[in-house]
Amino acid sequence: DLEEPLVLRPTSETMIATVLRDYIQSYRDLPVLTNQWNNVFRWELRTRFFLRTRELLWQEGHTFHETAAEAEEEVAKMLDCYRRIAEEWCAIPVLTGRKSDSEKFAGAQYSTAIEGMMMDGKALQMGTSHYFGENFTRAYELTYTGRTNERQYPHSTSWGMSTRMVGAVVMAHGDDFGLQLPPRIAPVQVVIIPIFRGDAERSQIETALQQVRADLEDIRVKVDWRDERPGFKFNEWELKGVPLRIEIGPRDLAKGEATVVRRVNRAKQTIPLGELGVAIPALLEEVQEALLRRAR
Repeated sequence: DLEEPLVLRPTSETMIATVLRDYIQSYRDLPVLTNQWNNVFRWELRTRFFLRTRELLWQEGHTFHETAAEAEEEVAKMLDCYRRIAEEWCAIPVLTGRKSDSEKFAGAQYSTAIEGMMMDGKALQMGTSHYFGENFTRAYELTYTGRTNERQYPHSTSWGMSTRMVGAVVMAHGDDFGLQLPPRIAPVQVVIIPIFRGDAERSQIETALQQVRADLEDIRVKVDWRDERPGFKFNEWELKGVPLRIEIGPRDLAKGEATVVRRVNRAKQTIPLGELGVAIPALLEEVQEALLRRAR
């Protein structure tokens, strides 16, 4: 036996309710919102990367309110927040609604969720928001002095979204060429592939790219100077899902243009170097919208 007992938590309602007993004493202390990013554990018999894992990272929030109406408003607000994350950032259309009593969170009066349809035709739950009423606060004797000077139980909620969203992005947008990342969440939005032979051509391209990088200062850009063949780099960055690729070589410089390739449909177009600062942000928005349309 351990000198100090350790518990693997599936979620944090019991811990939060226990801790907040010392902080919530009066109706003046309400509402309370706590948010944390942590790891939790689930006893999954059949694991799948990102979708069902025995240890997962997630964001979870817990709120405590004076009235049921205020708590239920929070439940709806957070569900809509998760919907916006899925649709506006991850480009995954979702359905929102209340789960059946047999599927609701244990201890909840009701649970709501966002669910997206993946390319394989399966629905994936990507975020949940629960209304507990007084269930957890009663169980853990969390009370406060109300407006009538009587001890009352706050109404509580919890909501969470996990690394399952990573799996959702892979399943919703991936294709035979690899990952596809929506521009708004892509760590690299644009990769620039210089194509050159010898130091002289490299120097010319480096000079031209100084202005290009300045024009794209608000964009997350990576220039790939590695000593690899262009085709190898094209395939690798497609596999990694970078939304846009800019190819630039001596011939492009002579014409004052660059070739831009969209990952979403692999379409190519030439754009004058001086117009990239305007064209690239617009193309990134087009790619974001195209991924959302295709996922519907």
